[in-house]
Amino acid sequence: MPTNRLVSIDIARGMSVIIMICVHTLWMYADKDTQSSSLLGDIIHFLGKGTASFLVAMGISLMLSRRQSSRDLLFRGLTILAIGYSMNFLKFVLPIMLGVMPESFVAAYEWQTPLSFFQYQYLILTGDILQMAGFSLIFLSAITQFIKSEWGYLIVALAIAVSAKPLSGWTPGIDGLDYLAKVLWGNTYQIYFPLFPWLSCILVGMFIGKRFVHSQNSVALHSDCLKVGISLTLLGGGLMAWDFNYHFGNFFHTGFGGIAYLIGVNLIALWCLNKLLKSVIFERLHGLFSYCSQHVTSLYVTQWVLICWGMAIVGYQTMNSLQTIMLMPLTISLTLLCHYGYVTARTNLSLNKHALKRAPQVE
Repeated sequence: MPTNRLVSIDIARGMSVIIMICVHTLWMYADKDTQSSSLLGDIIHFLGKGTASFLVAMGISLMLSRRQSSRDLLFRGLTILAIGYSMNFLKFVLPIMLGVMPESFVAAYEWQTPLSFFQYQYLILTGDILQMAGFSLIFLSAITQFIKSEWGYLIVALAIAVSAKPLSGWTPGIDGLDYLAKVLWGNTYQIYFPLFPWLSCILVGMFIGKRFVHSQNSVALHSDCLKVGISLTLLGGGLMAWDFNYHFGNFFHTGFGGIAYLIGVNLIALWCLNKLLKSVIFERLHGLFSYCSQHVTSLYVTQWVLICWGMAIVGYQTMNSLQTIMLMPLTISLTLLCHYGYVTARTNLSLNKHALKRAPQVE
């Protein structure tokens, strides 16, 4: 398998981890003016739109994985969902129950402590990128049985993107099913990344990944990224210019034009990234980005838990631009250090158990 392709995907995934820590630091620690009316806020929000790049890379990786069976996808999806909802308990419910979460955070929901059972339930069921990824894998475990060519993935991606806005916000009015409808195409901030339209990012990645599997040509893969990227950027940009509110609206609940534009821009960025891989900065940071790419899920949980518990010290949305800039490398460093300590301890424990099993028994 061509190493160059692997490096480009690893770098893209690893960079997305570092960027998301900066985005979440801004969201939770920076004051309103810093978020909405500062150069720092503009830059971080712009970089945060690279979510589509991470999801496209996820789709490409799925096509290269040895675990592509419906059973494998279903198991991975359920595992990620369990991790995602457990994370919500750790980052929201536990600090609130222990009284270390700032009241200003609770007040942002127009609530006050003590919270009711249903308010805690709302927080636990909050849908973030992990929930989106988990439900996407479950969905893919069903449809991949019927898709035989790469064009099938692209057709389903376009169908999901086109239908996202017409379906947005519809619920059947039945308990349980209402939450599922929100996961699929909700327009409230309980679900940040509904499958419609965000699943289309993964499917476009699967389209490109499937084409690479057939060609085994990394140059062709990045060429596809550029050609598809330019086409979707022009299409999405044109639709947003025609009706911005309908086709974009807001980043999390965008329409067809918006998601096409985001996928397109991030595919072009992936092509550009591949061209820059041999630059000094990427050569020096390759180890960091590779580590982040290998541990993306556990790093995601680690940084969210640290940031939310950090509000006990920093407060909720209290920092100015300079303070927020200073906090970002600190948050990144703490996340990596805590995670590396966890990985090291787990590895040592596993080695010790293995050594004990192999040790000769003394009678």
